[in-house]
Amino acid sequence: MALIQGIPGEFEPQPWGEAILRSHRLLLLRIARRPADDEVRLPGLVTMPLHVVEDRTGKALTWRRDGADLVVRLPDSGDPPVVRVALQGKLRIVPPDTVTANADGVWDVTPLGTTAHLVARRTAAVAIRFVGMVAPDSRHQIRLAGRRCGVTGQQLTRTTIGPFPMPADRVVPLAVPTGVRRVLVAPVGTVLASIHPGRDEITVVVTNFGRTPVRGEVELPLPPDWSASEQFWTFDGLEPGRSVGWVTRVAGPDGDHELRVRLEAGRRSASSPYVIHL
Repeated sequence: MALIQGIPGEFEPQPWGEAILRSHRLLLLRIARRPADDEVRLPGLVTMPLHVVEDRTGKALTWRRDGADLVVRLPDSGDPPVVRVALQGKLRIVPPDTVTANADGVWDVTPLGTTAHLVARRTAAVAIRFVGMVAPDSRHQIRLAGRRCGVTGQQLTRTTIGPFPMPADRVVPLAVPTGVRRVLVAPVGTVLASIHPGRDEITVVVTNFGRTPVRGEVELPLPPDWSASEQFWTFDGLEPGRSVGWVTRVAGPDGDHELRVRLEAGRRSASSPYVIHL
């Protein structure tokens, strides 16, 4: 993949100190804790540096790019310096919560706040399925990739929303309504199987991100020494934008385990893996 295009933003606190934006094209790296190897890594810097110097002396410092990270070698001795990074353009970053689509072009996001950041591997028209609890009569504006869509709370959690034109290799923010605990995004035309854990069981959900009704077969393969009350289901006439789900009780050894549904619903069938904790 080419270098991902970032978005305007700010850096979070780093293990070695903090990065402060002095102007659109100047960063100061305040080193509070010198790394053992004397190398400072600033993750997610998309804008190419023009030069990197020690702020007090103006001495040029050795630096390199590692993917979207900037790595700077500090002077071998002396007090922790302040590093001045002049940029070739305005600051653009890749936020740490950025999620890249999987090989099927699908995002499965557990939001950490009110905004999620997505990157597509290829250009595609996508739709969004929000999972959570919101007031049915509430109103929401969904914005993604320069397009917006107004929906009620009932529409928000009952059907897919879109389409939205997702560009390739560019970080795109998505506002997440309060009450949403999971976001599924898939190319239009996809039939997606996902796993949703509950207290004593899991729910296997199939969502039709396409434009025509679909039918298919669903299987929940299990690791050795596992059991489930049900593992096979069929469905017919699943309308565009809608979902159907089945609840099954599972039992297995303690620990973290990845499960993935096997779905047969045409050539655009996709499955999102999920790690459950027993």
